[in-house]
Amino acid sequence: PHSFPPHSVALQVLGTFILWFGWYGFNPGSTLGISGEGVPDVAALCAVTTTIAAASGSVSAMFTDMLPSRRSTGETMYDITMCMNGALSGLVGITAGCSVVEPWAAFVIGIVAGWTYIFWSALLVKLKIDDAVDAIPVHFGNGIWGCIAVGLFAEPTRTINAFGEHGHYGRFYSWGNGSADAHLLAAQVCGVLWIIGWVTVIMLPYFLILNAIGLFRVDALEEEVGLDISHHKGAAYDMSGPSADVQEKFEISRSQRKIRFPRRTLMKQPKQATLQLLDF
Repeated sequence: PHSFPPHSVALQVLGTFILWFGWYGFNPGSTLGISGEGVPDVAALCAVTTTIAAASGSVSAMFTDMLPSRRSTGETMYDITMCMNGALSGLVGITAGCSVVEPWAAFVIGIVAGWTYIFWSALLVKLKIDDAVDAIPVHFGNGIWGCIAVGLFAEPTRTINAFGEHGHYGRFYSWGNGSADAHLLAAQVCGVLWIIGWVTVIMLPYFLILNAIGLFRVDALEEEVGLDISHHKGAAYDMSGPSADVQEKFEISRSQRKIRFPRRTLMKQPKQATLQLLDF
């Protein structure tokens, strides 16, 4: 597979920490309050579990990814991209259960989230599915894991504090108490399947339509040279070496053939350019 390097790793790191910081408004903020009986405890637990899962997810992904490269090259190399996506995976994985799991369980959820990200990322490469930002491994794969984790790790007292009533708890707790109650785990699995089915039925027709009219993705050459050049009349950064060769190839191709752009077709001839709008 051909890897497309990011524009700026520094901006990626900044974006990761902005997301991480925003997650504290999302998870603890979902209590809709900071005062009242039991509410501060729930909000505080959400903040703690969110922090632990993100940290353990980043470490899990980075160190797990390090092992194959160390075996093959004999050198220890740490991939900052793996660290960032591992942190986001931990945040996604803990969101569903942040108010009902213990801190130690948040650590486990984060560790598994890092592994889940690596598994899904490798699976997409094997299946030749293009996901430039690894959104599927981070959000889909770990969204599934986070929902299932609730059915495994939901602690009875934490669940009562968060929702104010007795109910079904995590499978590990009911199993430890000699109970065969797996209702919560089954409900979480059913919820995951329902969400997947709903999104597929609603969104698949739109994706098929966009693909049929040529708006689902850009041409291969446009993708290789980058949308900054092909759509915005200039590179975001100074390009040299192989990137410059690709850019030159793109300019030659654009002058010799028709290139499809979203919502328009550009025809270039030696002495004139004609812009034709597509009719839908």
